[in-house]
Amino acid sequence: MNFLAHLYIAEHTSTDLAGSVAADFVRGPLAPWPEPLRTGMALHRFVDAWVDRAPEVLALKGAFLPQHRRVAGILLDLAFDHQLVHHWPQLHSKPLDLFIERSYQGLLGSSQLPAGFAPIAHRLAREDWLSHYHPRPRLEATIARVARRLSRPEMLTDAQNEIWRLDGAISSSFLVLWPQLLEACHHYLGDRTGPGRHLP
Repeated sequence: MNFLAHLYIAEHTSTDLAGSVAADFVRGPLAPWPEPLRTGMALHRFVDAWVDRAPEVLALKGAFLPQHRRVAGILLDLAFDHQLVHHWPQLHSKPLDLFIERSYQGLLGSSQLPAGFAPIAHRLAREDWLSHYHPRPRLEATIARVARRLSRPEMLTDAQNEIWRLDGAISSSFLVLWPQLLEACHHYLGDRTGPGRHLP
């Protein structure tokens, strides 16, 4: 799952918006970080690990052509956000543009943005990244932007073709995984914050 999905999950679980995205830009233990940022980042890491282990995701990765299997996880993160936008009216009560606007406001209004993430957050809002998962040309532009951040950008050359080739399977898997993931997030937060327990 990519930025949009993590922000949706943060709203759904009443966890920190900044933490839900900043986790991609923070390395190492989370204990030194303040709350509620720490819980938001811990939940992000849980989501990434849960999705990576899901049988449906493992099957999808295996369906990619050999030249793109090493970047299949990146492509699926973007493709799942594409599916979230496509199915948005059935999954969320607010219009997507309103959700995106409020997400930007929440991110930029946070007093806890990690220093390494703060410029990214401003760029994310300024360039409206959250609107770039749909339609197809915007998603393809997002893939090109992600490729520029890789040490080997050629690994994502023509990779968008794999997303469209597997679109039906990705859509079906997303619709199965999404409610399971939301439930797993609630269980994770309950288990980790129960009596005598704490988030990492």
